[in-house]
Amino acid sequence: MSAAIRIVLFSEINSKLGAPFLTVLAGHPQVELVGLVTSPPGRLCSYFTGDADPVDLERQGREAGVPVLRPRRVSSPEAVAALRKMRADYFIVANFQQIFTPELLGLPAEMVVNFHPSPLPRYAGLAPFYWMVRNGERFGAVSAIEMAEGIDTGPVIMQREVPLAGTETALALRTAQEQANVRMLRDLIPELVDRSFIRVPQNPALRTYFSAPQEKDHLIDFREPAAVVQRVVRAGYRHPGAFTLGPDGTRVTILGVAPAGGVHLPPPAAPGTVRRDEHGVFVATADEWLRITSVERDGVEVSPFQAAWERFDNEVLGPPRHQAAPA
Repeated sequence: MSAAIRIVLFSEINSKLGAPFLTVLAGHPQVELVGLVTSPPGRLCSYFTGDADPVDLERQGREAGVPVLRPRRVSSPEAVAALRKMRADYFIVANFQQIFTPELLGLPAEMVVNFHPSPLPRYAGLAPFYWMVRNGERFGAVSAIEMAEGIDTGPVIMQREVPLAGTETALALRTAQEQANVRMLRDLIPELVDRSFIRVPQNPALRTYFSAPQEKDHLIDFREPAAVVQRVVRAGYRHPGAFTLGPDGTRVTILGVAPAGGVHLPPPAAPGTVRRDEHGVFVATADEWLRITSVERDGVEVSPFQAAWERFDNEVLGPPRHQAAPA
């Protein structure tokens, strides 16, 4: 058997991807996990801030006996010096949101491997699970690449498909991608040990790039068709949640919508109009009624009947037509 490879893991302190990666690497017989680099004190990854069962990679790393670094800047001279002393064969990056300088990229004996939750070269950048749901994608994948200068630009060394039904929320897709990335890590470790991986350059003509979603991206525009409104709501789930504005301008977070089904309703009224009866709470879009299945009240997901939605009956939700969407 080949000698164990020396690995340093890079991940955010509260990452639901980093936690299982740490478990796999710390317990693998062909790996010596010589270090963990995670977020500086006081900084959390926004992907996971609203999750149930939060994780703490620093605590997990120390319990596993792994040296932990929490530099303010991973490219600082002090951090670089500490990482050089670890004499890593590979750096493994799993949801770590600091930029690697050429000096950092050159530290491991072999390479830096980045695990990305998208079918690269498509959906490079931040929060691909959000954008894939928002855009109605029907093909998903996770990718392991050799990290290079630039964002998600290096050659692919492994990729695994993540089947999509087209009805996933962003949280469900993110979770499926995390699980697929952990399986891919297990598959890749033997190739890292014997250096049998193959580099496949990305085709830049196929590249798409997305930045982090902004507040305006979570604003529901009921003047859009129902299919678009459903994607916006699914993409915002569970945090921060897609939202609209009540008649008085208050923010109203909608966490679930569905087709009205077999309920007999009149033709859709003005987009954003709320209709409430014994069958449910419905909202008009550009082309059909949607049933509102859940909303947020005091940070908790509840049915609209538990959130006093009778106050919106026959009201129109959304910003006034003369008012611009939030920037």
